[in-house]
Amino acid sequence: MKRKLIALRHGEAEKGFGIEDFDRALALRGYAEVELVAKWLLREGYVPDLILGSSAERAAATAFHAGRILKLDETRITVDQSLYLASKTILLDLVSELPEEANCAMIVGHNPGLEDFVSFVGGYDSFTKAGGKLMTATVACLEFEGEWAEIVPALPTLKFLKRTIDVV
Repeated sequence: MKRKLIALRHGEAEKGFGIEDFDRALALRGYAEVELVAKWLLREGYVPDLILGSSAERAAATAFHAGRILKLDETRITVDQSLYLASKTILLDLVSELPEEANCAMIVGHNPGLEDFVSFVGGYDSFTKAGGKLMTATVACLEFEGEWAEIVPALPTLKFLKRTIDVV
């Protein structure tokens, strides 16, 4: 079965003066970035069956804002504390537990873990050729045949890596 995993880095956050990193809100610019990317995903037909996002304020806001634009029912959006600053290993574990009925899933997270994950799973050379960075609201898609737990041995293809500037 063909699977698509969409990795979205959260949109730009407000500056963190006097605020814990976890509690930093999505800035107005961040909402605009997420809107551009989500509208592009919708136009291109990359609509996930579910979204799994970090529970950090900026990432959760990114997940729900993207979900609304993608016309996803809020019950298909989950936030998880373990995604906050998750390493590629934690992300691999979370992906391997995605429900099999989902053919396309989105993860909303943070760097450096999300960037490490996409680079590792999609191939460092492909990642570098595609731009090699997940800036705020950058989206990447990994495509492979198989079950979620088999994502690494399935050798996914990095279908795209798009920054907001690439989708306008």
